[in-house]
Amino acid sequence: MKLNYSLALRVTATTLIFLFSLASVHAQERQRVVASEYGFSAEDSTEALQKAIDSGAKVVVVDKQNAPWIVNRTLTLRNNLELVFEEGVELQAKKGCFLSKGDVLLRAVDVKDLTIRGEGKGATLRMRKRDYWSAPYEKSEWRHGISLSSAENVLIENLQISETGGDGIYVGTSGATKRPCRGITIRNVDCVENNRQGISVINVDGLIIEDCVLRDTNGTPPAAGIDFEPNGADEQITNVVMRRVVAINNAGDGFTFYLPQLRSRGHELSFVIEDCDSVRNAGMGLGLTVANGEDKRQTGSMIIRDTRIVGNQIGIAVRSKWSEGAPLLFKDVVLTTPSADKYQGYSSYKGVSSNPKLPEKIDEWTKTTSSSGICLIATGPDEETNGGVTFENVQIVDATPDSSVPLLALRDASADGVGFDKISGEITSVNLNAPDKSVKTTLNKETIGALFPYLNTRKVVLWNLDRLNDPSVKEVSQELAEAWSSREKEAKPLRLRGDAEYYVYAKSGESVKATFVQRKIGSYEPRPVEITVTEPDGTETQFPASLAVEEPYKVEFQAEKDGWRRISAAFGASSLELVDSTAPVLTSASPKADVFGTNGRFEFYVPEGTKDLAVRVVGSPTERVSVRIFAPDGEEVATLPDVELMAAWTAPMDDSGVVKPLKKGFWTLEFDKPSVGVLEDYIFSIQGAPALVR
Repeated sequence: MKLNYSLALRVTATTLIFLFSLASVHAQERQRVVASEYGFSAEDSTEALQKAIDSGAKVVVVDKQNAPWIVNRTLTLRNNLELVFEEGVELQAKKGCFLSKGDVLLRAVDVKDLTIRGEGKGATLRMRKRDYWSAPYEKSEWRHGISLSSAENVLIENLQISETGGDGIYVGTSGATKRPCRGITIRNVDCVENNRQGISVINVDGLIIEDCVLRDTNGTPPAAGIDFEPNGADEQITNVVMRRVVAINNAGDGFTFYLPQLRSRGHELSFVIEDCDSVRNAGMGLGLTVANGEDKRQTGSMIIRDTRIVGNQIGIAVRSKWSEGAPLLFKDVVLTTPSADKYQGYSSYKGVSSNPKLPEKIDEWTKTTSSSGICLIATGPDEETNGGVTFENVQIVDATPDSSVPLLALRDASADGVGFDKISGEITSVNLNAPDKSVKTTLNKETIGALFPYLNTRKVVLWNLDRLNDPSVKEVSQELAEAWSSREKEAKPLRLRGDAEYYVYAKSGESVKATFVQRKIGSYEPRPVEITVTEPDGTETQFPASLAVEEPYKVEFQAEKDGWRRISAAFGASSLELVDSTAPVLTSASPKADVFGTNGRFEFYVPEGTKDLAVRVVGSPTERVSVRIFAPDGEEVATLPDVELMAAWTAPMDDSGVVKPLKKGFWTLEFDKPSVGVLEDYIFSIQGAPALVR
């Protein structure tokens, strides 16, 4: 039989076209899959959901079932995915699972073009926060609801994210690429009762957060509504916009920016907070801490406008804001103190419901202090003048019967007084008991100097303790050593917080023994005490770390040569006391000493020929200290009662502006309980003379 090639070719072509068309139809169908096609179980649907995500379909729909979608491990997301939850769907972490402290509910690492959204009235992502607080779970703060690492072009929309072991949403960096997240939008998301934060932002260039609620965060600090907190110098907070966001009833701050890790590496620090509300949070309504010092000067701009800071325990606090760095603008902002809001455990604000946890002492919550308003704070390590802040149409509303408390405070807690500059604009204070007597304050150098006279205190140069073994100060060094070695008087120990430094003089061959005790403060977890002894030639000896609390931690070393040794101690948020030593071990108050709850008399030595002298003391609105200063002959040269923002004594001058001769010998600082507030945390520094205290 003769073969008809023409017919055969036509049949073959038709078949190929049919098969191609069938494949095209199948490919179009795979653009959208429904998760239940891969299975559903009320007990555990992990495999079905992950297979649906891994199908390659552009759209994966998690459909509504008669029970939550339960998963036993992290679901890994991918590029080019729209993950859609039908209205009313609940994705839930399985009980007894997510044991690894790094587990999250949904994870996206180095992905692009990702959408996670709920339809209609939205869907819920829920974990089991309270389960994670105890065994068999390892304690952590990282079991997030949605974790984005170096992701690009991501939309998260129309969801409730609740009861996570960490953050509702985490926006950070992939360990592999180190890139920031870019082009992230979070819209109409309700983050409720998460463990660490509603949202944490670590590294981002381009972030929009709109129409979100961040509420009832509690569990582990910072417990904020949203926390912007880079972990490293190469990370950034750039091109961030928040609109119509409400942070309410969080155990920490409402909105907080903790940015001291940032450096001058070319990344702008730029954000806008617009038409937002921070309401009845137990910390700050808005907190901003930026880097201050060499290589930490950020460019960009920071804007807070058309925003309400309502009834928070602390109003607005700005720390370490360099006057020449990225400018900070408050425009059309209203702040109400707790007394004006009269916190009564309101269950809603502008229709946003919350689960208020009333303070045990309502009277304390509503008591107005200088922290209730706007406080600009220069902190201990600051190297640059603080400021660069403008206020336009800013109003502070209070309701205390006595309106004498300043609701704008400038607190210079830096070591040697960096001061403030470039603060401008107007702030209007309104007391609801006398609304017709509002006070408008125009801010400039003259008015700030009048409002805060302590800022005009003469600055005295710190005596550099690193020079104790320098031949150029040999006579002073020897005088100090001889004076302290002959001094028999022992004071009660200073309880120090954070890191501390001590100095001891020893002769060659002499053995020095010192005993320290770490004491826990409040609910802060103690961390191991780490002590390093630095010899006169720079050689370091590190002693084994100790986590022991209320137990002796003994350090013993033998001097190889005559000279001063520095003892450096790191111990976190606990306190440390030097309780015993075989030689005079002296506490450094240079650049400062951070003290916890210590009263009593302490001495420092002023050598022959000292040209100038100053003592600076810093408290806070609720934690204050009263100080008296005595010369070697017993003369009381200064009394600084109830120190709040800052107080200083400087050596007096004669009529020609020359410092009067200072008396050589042991001067005395007497710290005492204040008549206002409590004696807890305070800072002091000694300038002009060797700041060694015992």
